Amino acid sequence: MQYTNPIAPVEGLEESPPLEVAILTWASPPIPSAKGRVACEVAHGLARHGANVRVFTMDRDDIVRTDHERIEVIGCANRITGLRRLMRKVPGLEHVAAAAAFRECLHEEHDRRPFDIIEAANWGAPGAMLMDTGLPVVIRNSAPHGLDEADSTSIGERFSNRIVSGMEARCNHRADAIISNSRSHANAIRDWYDLTPGLIHMVTPLSVDPVIRKAGANAAFPPAHARLRLAYIGDDSMRKGFDEMLLGFQKVAQQFRAEGEPLPELHLMGLETGALDARAEQLGLSESLLEQVFDYGRVTDESMAHILTRCHAVIAPSRYQSFGSVYHEAAAFGRPLIACSEDPTAVEHVRKHECGVLTDSCTPDAIAGSITNLFNDRQAMLDMRKAGLEAAKSWTREELGARTLQIYRRAMRLEAINIPGSRQAGAAYQVGFGHIRA
Repeated sequence: MQYTNPIAPVEGLEESPPLEVAILTWASPPIPSAKGRVACEVAHGLARHGANVRVFTMDRDDIVRTDHERIEVIGCANRITGLRRLMRKVPGLEHVAAAAAFRECLHEEHDRRPFDIIEAANWGAPGAMLMDTGLPVVIRNSAPHGLDEADSTSIGERFSNRIVSGMEARCNHRADAIISNSRSHANAIRDWYDLTPGLIHMVTPLSVDPVIRKAGANAAFPPAHARLRLAYIGDDSMRKGFDEMLLGFQKVAQQFRAEGEPLPELHLMGLETGALDARAEQLGLSESLLEQVFDYGRVTDESMAHILTRCHAVIAPSRYQSFGSVYHEAAAFGRPLIACSEDPTAVEHVRKHECGVLTDSCTPDAIAGSITNLFNDRQAMLDMRKAGLEAAKSWTREELGARTLQIYRRAMRLEAINIPGSRQAGAAYQVGFGHIRA
């Protein structure tokens, strides 16, 4: 793969072709995952500025057109065959096999219609075998793989984590540019991968799906007489504080029962099948408590909006978040956030936008106290709702696309430009990125 010098003069007045972008991710909607949502938002943001985007994902094996004519989703799962299938079962080699599959699929697409630039996730290093193709590569950082697997105990798991962490670090060190979601996240990524000064490392917040933003703006807040309903969006990992959240909710339910108040409800979104039952058994949660817990599994944006409409707040006591997607979704829907001060991203988000509260620590007592204090102050909840909706007005796909394109220009060694404030600036980007393919 090669591309021509983007600064070299081009003869003639031919129309500039659109930028061709490859995005590598592990999942894409309708599979509801945080990483898939991020890839979707980036793709739509770029498309709104005139770029053609092909999203490569490992959660399917077909090629589909999306709701935007400039976006294709290309499945790579069918490339895990033969030796790669065996490698996926060997600790330390599973992500090597996936990286090889991504490379093969992307090469074929490049032959069909050449790419100008590659963006890949850091988690799992899907772009590990594409760092020497001659194309600029941008790495968008979520939480490192090692944080999600921090509680691994077997020798094989620890060896696998060490290999994939090395692959992720190599991608960050060799990338033409790096993206983080917030300043606190950028600092954590710098320390985690031991990044040296001189790398292009830029911060850009994410957008929120227009479905969520529109539904949130139109959804009324639950009435004062309604029973307390909380929403949780995420998996059951230790990093997300899932066990502590369940135990904290149990304390709140016990308090409400003792005071004769209507029992609270907890609405869970994003769990794998059977995850709640396994954690409930491990924690010894009673059947009566589980009657107040509703597990919807993985849901679409439309279903999530419907569930959030009935809830007073979103609880997300994570110890660490990278993108902070759930924080942004809560604010965009006008629901106060209950987060944890152990997470620098949560602290930065809540203090900047004043759209939630922070627990002192990720413990059941601290979580229960924050829940009851917030529910007893309706005016504070309404103020947080208003602040969240106001902040979300700038979390648009147009803004995300504009900022991402600015970073692409840096990665491609083009001159620096100002970030446009509206989608009308898309034409300027298309001109600026013209004539760069061989």
